[in-house]
Amino acid sequence: MPYPRALKLALPVFAAVLLAAPPSRAANHDVTIGPGTTFHPDTLTIDVGDTVTWINSTGGTHSVHADDESYSNGAGGSTFTFSHTFNEAGTFGYHCSYHGLPGSGMFGTINVGSGGGGQPGTLRFSLASYTVNEGSGSATINVQRVSGDDGAVSVQYSAAAGTAAAGPDFTAVSGTLSWADNDDNPKSFSVPIANDGTPETDETILLSLSNPTGGAVLDDTAKTATLTILDNDTAPGGTPAAPTNLQAAAQSTSEIKLTWNDNSSNEIGFRIEQRTIGGAFHEVLTTGANATQAVVPGLDPSAFYLFRVRAAGGGTTNSAFSNEAGTATLGNIVPCVAGAETLCLNSGRYKAELDWRTSNDTGPGQAVPLASAPDSGLFYFFSPTNIEMLIKVLNACVPQFNRYWVFYSATTNVEFAVVVTDTHTGKTRSYFNPLNRAAPPVQDTDAFATCP
Repeated sequence: MPYPRALKLALPVFAAVLLAAPPSRAANHDVTIGPGTTFHPDTLTIDVGDTVTWINSTGGTHSVHADDESYSNGAGGSTFTFSHTFNEAGTFGYHCSYHGLPGSGMFGTINVGSGGGGQPGTLRFSLASYTVNEGSGSATINVQRVSGDDGAVSVQYSAAAGTAAAGPDFTAVSGTLSWADNDDNPKSFSVPIANDGTPETDETILLSLSNPTGGAVLDDTAKTATLTILDNDTAPGGTPAAPTNLQAAAQSTSEIKLTWNDNSSNEIGFRIEQRTIGGAFHEVLTTGANATQAVVPGLDPSAFYLFRVRAAGGGTTNSAFSNEAGTATLGNIVPCVAGAETLCLNSGRYKAELDWRTSNDTGPGQAVPLASAPDSGLFYFFSPTNIEMLIKVLNACVPQFNRYWVFYSATTNVEFAVVVTDTHTGKTRSYFNPLNRAAPPVQDTDAFATCP
């Protein structure tokens, strides 16, 4: 008996729909938090059903809070991992409730499409930096495909010498990673690590991605990464002596120069750590033996950083830390723009910004301009009813003084750093108060020799 005509037509159409439907799949996408007040990447394109995982591993109190209040990780913390699955298409903003607002400060955007969106995707390292113990044998490096998965794509990878030497410290590798159509799972490669038995500073390997195919592109901010080999050997002569007299001075808008006294005769190098007011100390640089200075790069303009240094003896035989020293980088020469966290003082020439920290919280100072006294301004930390600081920049550009002065008085014992920037020259002046010390008044009559 022949099928009815309608059914005979419906079967091929139904089969065609089945063949055309993409397979059900869901992917996870990582967003790293920090260092500093950044989400990386701050804009991400995913598919419906995908999950985004925010990872705060560098310290500092942060949160992940949806602009539309649909999700939040609550109070955040110094380190955390938080995930959310997006089940609807659209554009969804989020921000750190400590350091941002919807569309400003520390914020990000998730673009959710109904499918791959016709995009082959962006290829990137999963982290900006990786670490491996010298005795581990190898390091596994993950590479992600994000913001699309249409078509087959590939990318070349390489691991080359940084401060580590190819051969004695590790085996240089290169090759190709490939993804099939509709495949957005992470791919990985291994870097063999040599356990050489020689005490030395932690050493770095340079990782890079190049030559993507299939229409994929590289994430310009994540096409290179660093792998650090953590030394596990012990220096002769025991634990080295700690360095002393650490000092910090601004070099540029992105660099600070450190100097210290080398008090050890058996160190194999020095380890340099830094933190912001809202963050935890983490290692950012190493030097060779007998060093007494270093320049720390990659910093933000008009930003305050604290540093400490210790002598490296290999493995865990490091010295105690030096004293802590802090300063601010130079600022950009741009007009001051008053905002929720920025005061513009002395006819708008000087910009003042502040960050604070308690034992369990941190955040930016909230600016309160004084229209009747434009050389002066106020900051509060916790509540607009509780003013914490009065600050002013005075024009003393007359003979004998020839300076701009910075005066402030703070009624607080929390840790804070205030940075004042001369927007005409980029010069900065920073002031730091440690936690649990009643802040003394400051009368800096030598602040800015930038008259007129």
